[in-house]
Amino acid sequence: MEYLRPQNISYTRVFVLFWVAVYVVLFVDIYVDWGVSFYYIGFTYVYDQDRMKLTYCIIALFAFILPISITRYSDFFCWMLYLTIFVPSVLIVSMQGYISFDAMSLVLSLTVSFLFIIYIPKMIRFQSYSLIRQLPANAFFFVFFLFYVVAIIFYIGTYRGMMSFSGMSELYEQRARFGETQTSTLALYLTGWLSNAMNPYLMAVGLFDRTRRWAIAVGAAGQVVVFMAFAGKIMLVIIVVTFGFYFFALVKGRISAPRLAFGFAALALLVLGLLAATSYQPSGTMMDMVTLIYIRTLGIQGAMTGVYADVFSSSALTYWSHANILNLIVDYPYKAPLGYVVGARLVGGTGFNANSHFWATDGIAAYGMMGVVIMGIVVGVLLSLANKVVTPDRLPFAATVSIPFIMAMGNTSLFTSLVTGGGLMMVLMIAYGAPPPRMPRKPWRLPYGEQARPSRLLR
Repeated sequence: MEYLRPQNISYTRVFVLFWVAVYVVLFVDIYVDWGVSFYYIGFTYVYDQDRMKLTYCIIALFAFILPISITRYSDFFCWMLYLTIFVPSVLIVSMQGYISFDAMSLVLSLTVSFLFIIYIPKMIRFQSYSLIRQLPANAFFFVFFLFYVVAIIFYIGTYRGMMSFSGMSELYEQRARFGETQTSTLALYLTGWLSNAMNPYLMAVGLFDRTRRWAIAVGAAGQVVVFMAFAGKIMLVIIVVTFGFYFFALVKGRISAPRLAFGFAALALLVLGLLAATSYQPSGTMMDMVTLIYIRTLGIQGAMTGVYADVFSSSALTYWSHANILNLIVDYPYKAPLGYVVGARLVGGTGFNANSHFWATDGIAAYGMMGVVIMGIVVGVLLSLANKVVTPDRLPFAATVSIPFIMAMGNTSLFTSLVTGGGLMMVLMIAYGAPPPRMPRKPWRLPYGEQARPSRLLR
C-alpha cells in the first residue's frame, strides 16, 4: 500500500483519479440511460445504493494503488486490465440485479483476484531474459518476415474466393460465409495469429524503427486482408488503437498513466456525445460507432461477467476442461463450445457465441468464485515471467505490440488467447524481434592535443 502514503499522492495521481472518476460516471450514465435496452446480452438495471457505494470505493482504491510510474510490463498490463475489463465488470455486475448469485461476492472475488495480479509480480521477480542479447533482432526480423510472406500468401489463397470489404450491415453475412468455408486448421489459426500478433508487430516495428517505416503499410494491409476474410470489426479497430497508443499514450518514451485514463474517459465522452446528438436513438454510422466503442469494447466485458455467473450458478462447471489440453484429463461436460453454451441460455438457439474474458471463462465457468481468484494467481505469475522478458528499454515497444492480445483477452479464454490468439507468438516477437532502443548520440571528441575551432554560426 505504498501508493497510499501522503508523500506519494502527487498531482499526477490527482489527474488519474479525476479521469477515472469521469470515465466511471460517464460509463454508468450511458448504461442507465441507453445500455439497458440491450437486454439480450444481459444489460439489465437494478439500483442498490450501498452496493454501488462499495463498488465506487473499490474502483477508487485501485486508482490509488496502481503505479503512476509505469516501468514494468506488469504495470502497463494491470492498467489496461483495470480500464478495459475490471471497471466495466464490477460496475455492471453491481447494477444487473441477478438473484441467482450474490453480486457483491463476485465483485469481491474480482477485487481479490486483481490484487493478486498487481502484487504477485512485485513479490516474484526474475532476472532479465538473457537470450534477448544472444539473437540479433535483424536476424529474427528477416526470418519472421519470410514466414509472414508465406503465411499471408497461404491465407489469401485459402480465402480468396469469399473475401470482400464488407460494410457494417454485411459483416455478419461475411462472417457466416467464413465459418462455412472448409479450410485447414492452420488457416483458422492464422486468422488470430495475423490479426493479434503478426500484423501489429509489423506496425510497431515500423513505428519504432525509422529504417523500416514500410513495415507500417505492410502490417496495416495485412490487417485489412484478414478483415476481408473474417469481417471482424475489431481487426480494423486494432490499427486505430495501435497508432493512437503510440502517438498519444507514449510521452518521451514512457507510458503515461494519466493519458491512459484520459483516453478511456474521452471514449466514454464521445459515446455520450453521439447519443445526445441522436436523442439516444442512434442509427446507421452513429449506431455502429456507439456499439463498437461502448458495447463491443467496454460494456460487453461487464455484462458477460454477470451472465456467466448467472448461467454457471445452476450449470455444470468445466474445471478448466474447456481448454484443449486440459480436456484430455478432465471430461468437458458440454457438447458445444463454452461461448455457445452461454449463448443458448441467454438468447436461445445454437448460433449465438457469448464469448467473454478470462475471469468469466477461465474463472466463473471453470470453478465459480474461487476460480476467479485462482485465475488472478495464474495471471500474476505469468506477468512475473513477462517482466523477465520485457526489459525496461523495450517496454514501450512491448506495450504497443501487446494491445491486441489484451483486447483479445477481453473476449476469449486466457488459454485461447495464448495459443489461438497469438499470445505465445507475441512473446517471441518481443523477446527476440524488438528494434534496439535508440541510444543517445555520443559527444564527438577531437584527438588529444587538438583544439576545436568554433563554427561560423558561433563566430
